[in-house]
Amino acid sequence: MDEQARYPHSRYHLSPLAQRQLVIRNQVPLVAMLAQLEGATPDFNQVNRLLTGRLVNATLTSRVTQQLLNLRTAVAFITSSPQGFDLLTFGHINDLATEGIGLNGGELRTLPLADVGQQSVQWPVPQADQVQRDLVDLRLQHTDYTDRAVHALAYILRHQLYRDGNTATAWLVANQLLLKRGAGLLLLTPDQLAEYQWSAANFYRKPDATETFCQWLYRNALRGPEDLA
Repeated sequence: MDEQARYPHSRYHLSPLAQRQLVIRNQVPLVAMLAQLEGATPDFNQVNRLLTGRLVNATLTSRVTQQLLNLRTAVAFITSSPQGFDLLTFGHINDLATEGIGLNGGELRTLPLADVGQQSVQWPVPQADQVQRDLVDLRLQHTDYTDRAVHALAYILRHQLYRDGNTATAWLVANQLLLKRGAGLLLLTPDQLAEYQWSAANFYRKPDATETFCQWLYRNALRGPEDLA
């Protein structure tokens, strides 16, 4: 059966050990991808050396170094902590990802300006009560965990909940949900980044493009042990 026909059903049903091994083996590619999606362009070998505690030369700026260490901490959190599909958990993940480099980490955005698709644009300010209701609706409408994960990712991007780090937060939230259910890993390979950016730009432009975007993520970014090293 082709992958599109299977959507929105979970593709993977891994044991806790297999899921944990999948994340551990792919921690460096995941952190490198998240940094790139947030606009940094670190050299993969330098990311690997930094995250494995080896000597890193001066090609990484202090900001990028802090960003990478933040993302490593956030990945460790989603791997080891209980999964919570709520605003408190989302905010904590954002705070971890933006510590020392972003503004108002973990707090909902309060200004009608957001960085969307590499541009600062006027964007509706999220309201806590409405966001909490939306998350309840997401749980009820998307009972399959993989389907819920990709829609949670899309929701955070669509609403730009935070002042900084929305893209990393969205991918981390989605992966936390997958990790706790043995449902694989959302991860882009370097050669997919350009296509992802095009898909995301289309998603931002069109209010009705959520399902198309979620299907793209399911077909192209969802991975299991056989897909990754």
